[in-house]
Amino acid sequence: MARSFIYDNIGLTESTLTDGTASGTTFSSASTVTNEERAIDMSIATTFTDFHDTDTLRFNVGAGNASKTANCIALYYTYDHGHNFEVYRGGSATAMGSAILDHRDQLLVGWNVITFSATAGQYWFLRSTSGTIDDITEVIIGTKYDFAVNPELNAKTGEEFGTDIMTSYGGNEYANKRHAPKTTWDWNWSHILSTQKTALEDLNASVQDWKKFIYYDDTNYHYVRMTKPVTFTEVAPSVYSANMSLREQLS
Repeated sequence: MARSFIYDNIGLTESTLTDGTASGTTFSSASTVTNEERAIDMSIATTFTDFHDTDTLRFNVGAGNASKTANCIALYYTYDHGHNFEVYRGGSATAMGSAILDHRDQLLVGWNVITFSATAGQYWFLRSTSGTIDDITEVIIGTKYDFAVNPELNAKTGEEFGTDIMTSYGGNEYANKRHAPKTTWDWNWSHILSTQKTALEDLNASVQDWKKFIYYDDTNYHYVRMTKPVTFTEVAPSVYSANMSLREQLS
């Protein structure tokens, strides 16, 4: 396995979200799912519920993003179970076409990332094919990019504390802990080729310092945000150095 980024590059976060049902492969809008907006609210603390068999979420990413290809879906679960689902995409708001993913394996607490052949479409559909599901907190459809070259060994990993320290007139210190520490990563690549530079530029353009995304460190998934743009320096013809900074997101 390789380190990787999983991120929304098709405009899923900004998409127009509609809940409904699917009869065969025909979508009909209806008030079926509760709090469906939580699927793309960039929070793993809030769930959408009442996601029953044949219930479907439709994401309209807009004609301007219709040509952008995705190759994975990531879902965050709050407990283990065997939720089955299908993913569709296409140019019609109602005719879903053929499923590009039919997932029927066990899903675990935390992030579950499933890949499929890269494809594009204005409308994306997530259809439940099992019982009531009340524990999905976030959905990402987009790109899974496996690092072509890992960062240098001098990469820095640290903690950003969430504590306010106040000092009284007598010199006593009082602490107010606002949140748990957040892990930070600072990386450097000394030599990357144009293909990896292009991939990192797409990440830059897609998430900026706004969208949260997933960093997989070859063992664990981390929900992160980029704290500053990736910058590049050409060190030889078509060879570049680059640096990146990430901060963990708690929810």
